[in-house]
Amino acid sequence: MALSETEVLDCLKTNLRLAAQSCDKLAVLPRKGPTYRQLRDQLRLVEGACRQVAYFRGGDARWLRIGLFMAEVHKRAGDWLRGTKRPDGSRTKIAPGHMHPLFVKLAENLRAAYGKAEELRTHATNRIGPILPKPGAPPHRDTAPVGWNRSSGGLLVPARVNGAG
Repeated sequence: MALSETEVLDCLKTNLRLAAQSCDKLAVLPRKGPTYRQLRDQLRLVEGACRQVAYFRGGDARWLRIGLFMAEVHKRAGDWLRGTKRPDGSRTKIAPGHMHPLFVKLAENLRAAYGKAEELRTHATNRIGPILPKPGAPPHRDTAPVGWNRSSGGLLVPARVNGAG
């Protein structure tokens, strides 16, 4: 059975809210396995919902940015729980009784993503057709092709003509 856009948006908003709550729990007690598994599942659901909404909205790529953010959050949250590896091989951990600052900030960002999703859902785009990201500038090429002689106006001149051969 296919889901409607309203159901997908409800799934997205609900799981963003639940993911922020999971981050609040992980900030206080980062060694909670079930809470981290719930966070991973919630982030996966949000990522999938963003893909579906982008499709429902005729290729609105702004939703995909939120989905990519969720994929990155998923990757980084695991790294934070495992700790940062030190040169001696040990890992840094947050001391018991202290809140994990990265999970506190992540909870804030997930709540901001909830607001952004609501804004994208309700505000007019003033556009017709797909909403795609603006293409970036091409890379700057400072070098000339092999054999290109700038002093002769761009002509390829054999070395023997210049007196070298």
